[in-house]
Amino acid sequence: WLKLFRSAPPQYLDVMRVLSAAAALVACDVLNDKFTDDSYKQDFSLQYSYDQHTPEGEKRHFDIVSAAGRTALQVKIFSTDKAFKSSSGTCPRSELAQIARDALVENGEFEASWDMNVQEYTDGYWFALAQLFGPSRPNIFIRWEFSKYILWCEQCDTVKSYFDGSPAEDKGKWVNWKMQFKLAESDGYLRLFKDGAKVADVAGKTSNGGTHYFKQGIYTQHTCENVQDTTVLLSNLSIKDVSKLV
Repeated sequence: WLKLFRSAPPQYLDVMRVLSAAAALVACDVLNDKFTDDSYKQDFSLQYSYDQHTPEGEKRHFDIVSAAGRTALQVKIFSTDKAFKSSSGTCPRSELAQIARDALVENGEFEASWDMNVQEYTDGYWFALAQLFGPSRPNIFIRWEFSKYILWCEQCDTVKSYFDGSPAEDKGKWVNWKMQFKLAESDGYLRLFKDGAKVADVAGKTSNGGTHYFKQGIYTQHTCENVQDTTVLLSNLSIKDVSKLV
């Protein structure tokens, strides 16, 4: 490649530079899902009410639709839903779980970005809309709970960072969420942006060691018995390993 680059005629050099840069950027993609078709299932397993695990039940909870001016993934949870496993003591959820469980490595630096549109919501229902989940902990959530948005990082130096807004205010709007993060035992960071405005900034411990993976959707919080019919649309998810950008 280097010999080819050096011997190339001048008119081809710019093209080769662009292709080289593009290849480097693609190599940095951890996830890139537009949610315009079912190809997202190559990257995610689906976690939803265990008694609904049929093709029809899956489609009720996860479906590619045309809505709010886009083709997007519709995610729904129902008031009658149960845990995602019959043996699980966790609250009901309709959640995407990244299949590559070791994708978000210790001391790596990443940027996750996605668009979400709340279509159906009832005041008083509390849920997590995204997680960085790790077997070694801490788990990191973006949550709507206690009538506040929270960046919640279990066992971190800063556990809870509150910020303004609500699902009711966001209803019917495309909202861009972006998190820049480094998972580390001492010099980590979490920077959360909502529609381009920084809403939380955490520095210090963000990991107990080990890897994490990404989850998103609707995951009931705090009170498992208080599940309300809720619908969100997801679009344009990307996660990049920014430590590898050249």
